[in-house]
Amino acid sequence: MRSALSVVVPARNEQRHIDACVRSILAQEVDADVEVVVLDGASTDDTAALARGAGARVVDNPEATIPSALNRGLGLAGGEWLARFYAHGEMPAGYLAACLAALAEETGAGNVGGWCLPEPEGPWGRAAAAALASPVGVGNARRWRRPAADDHRRDVDSVPFGCYPTALLRELGGWRPDLFANEDFELNWRVRRAGRRVVFDPAIWSVYRPRESLGGVATQYWRYGKGKAAMLRTAPGSLRPRQVLPPALVATVAVSPLPWLPGVAARAALAGYGIVLAGVGVTSKGGWRTAPVLASMHLAWGTAFLWGTIERSWTSQARPSS
Repeated sequence: MRSALSVVVPARNEQRHIDACVRSILAQEVDADVEVVVLDGASTDDTAALARGAGARVVDNPEATIPSALNRGLGLAGGEWLARFYAHGEMPAGYLAACLAALAEETGAGNVGGWCLPEPEGPWGRAAAAALASPVGVGNARRWRRPAADDHRRDVDSVPFGCYPTALLRELGGWRPDLFANEDFELNWRVRRAGRRVVFDPAIWSVYRPRESLGGVATQYWRYGKGKAAMLRTAPGSLRPRQVLPPALVATVAVSPLPWLPGVAARAALAGYGIVLAGVGVTSKGGWRTAPVLASMHLAWGTAFLWGTIERSWTSQARPSS
């Protein structure tokens, strides 16, 4: 008897990419019955019609958030396995087969995933792709690079998107509804706390379409920064050393107008930061635009993280004691 696999795709105003996304999923070469559920977050374009025309089941997601979409998709999923995917990406033919192979072969695996191949469409997208793969960026740059030929499966903290046993997701309660970013990292943290493994497999990879504007990058990383601040309330150990740097940069900018030693030191640090970004811009495949893209990532993430941390602190202090 063939297994069944549900692919859940949150989408909002993705008419440029949703047709290719859905068709890439339904064209998978995998020994399983595949269903595609697109959760449409009140799109104002033709996302829903295009997804339906490509063969997906389209369900309204009136909350228009990613975790609400994923949890609604989990409730509807009829498959033994659930893969979470993204509307501006595409699966190569063997993506789902590689996911099911890893889940079957890795004892105790609760989630498997791999890496992303950025395929930009314009100059700002090329800069965003270069920034994602740069060690100067915010996230894990390795997930945006092709692995070495001798790379192998290994246990990790988290993987992008991923494929899970549906029963495990339901047992864990799905994605945290109050996290509008970092929802996968937080879920994978609970997967590992439940005694299951999160496995990176270099054979699992997908095409990713980066944001094609500076504003789009800044908005994306603002959401990521606030999501990380929200996650730390229950998982403080999830903060990585590299993630301390963007808030430190924002604090340095805030201190730089001050006189005397603090301001002088801050201005010197910012000058060094500018030199690093200029060097990246000169050497990057994304060209000079890579420097402002990196600055937007750092400042948006760091400011949102600090704001989210302060906001949650105020909320906790204002909440009456029981």
